[in-house]
Amino acid sequence: MIDTTITGLVGNLTAEPVLRSSQAGKPWTTARLAVKPFTPGGGDVETVFVNLVMFGSLAENVVGQLHKGDRVCATGRLEDDAWTGTDGVERPGQKLVVDALGPDLRFTQGTYRAPERDHFGIPVDRIDTSDLNDEPF
Repeated sequence: MIDTTITGLVGNLTAEPVLRSSQAGKPWTTARLAVKPFTPGGGDVETVFVNLVMFGSLAENVVGQLHKGDRVCATGRLEDDAWTGTDGVERPGQKLVVDALGPDLRFTQGTYRAPERDHFGIPVDRIDTSDLNDEPF
């Protein structure tokens, strides 16, 4: 039985994702998603903002492929995430620890592809080849 809340969200990224590294050197990134819930009658519904957290190759691919304003579909575990405002008041919130994220193809005209990787799984465009022609002796 699943004891966590798994959910899917569709919305627009509100800022450029930025790749970060943990102290152990593992890649991760955060993003914020603006979600406008669908209402059958087209009524006015307030936009909901959800923080996204991604790790590993997903984080690397998101930073390389998606940008502010892109409409995306995200799925993952919804967790409580309280935060403190500038006024010192703690506010409740939630974050989505993302398992999968990609463009909403209803609104995408471009082509998305994962970065090419070498046999170790490292993105090819991140390999420094400047010293490969140097003589070892």
